[in-house]
Amino acid sequence: MLRRRDIDHILRAAAALSGHAHFVMVGTGAVIATVRHIPLAMMMTEEIDIYVEDAADPEWISDLIDATIGRYSQFHRTFGYYGDGVSQRTAVMPLDWRSRTVEYATPDGLATALCPSAEDIAIAKLCAWREKDQAWLREVFRSGIAKAAKVADLLGSPLPDAAPAADELVRRLGVATAPG
Repeated sequence: MLRRRDIDHILRAAAALSGHAHFVMVGTGAVIATVRHIPLAMMMTEEIDIYVEDAADPEWISDLIDATIGRYSQFHRTFGYYGDGVSQRTAVMPLDWRSRTVEYATPDGLATALCPSAEDIAIAKLCAWREKDQAWLREVFRSGIAKAAKVADLLGSPLPDAAPAADELVRRLGVATAPG
């Protein structure tokens, strides 16, 4: 189970490794960092997905994060959580997702992360549509952390070419919000 203090630790470690203090955090970690009173079912992850947007070579930094504090690293084995170095293409979200972000800062101010809204993360999970994403989506809508109506509205926004067709995303949203 990932907590904010774990996110802070990962962000500080990534900052120390990379020499960058500002990250973009996508996925479940962004919601854990920015939303209060999250159901336990939504916290059942071991990682945050982060990347550095303004680096000369962001993929090198993502690889460094993976190799040093990523899955199966000594960091992961020691603490039970890890940083997943990803890229800008990892989370498929509306092109205007930045207009709805919240900046999260570690309490000591050593690292910050730009966090997309819960609705933008929900769209990324609708695009990925893995079994774990479907379970997460059911919980995020059931708990009211993300609003299905807002997600439906955002599906009308321009999406990257990598996104499934709009009618498929609407179908998936219906499945994720269906009772039972």
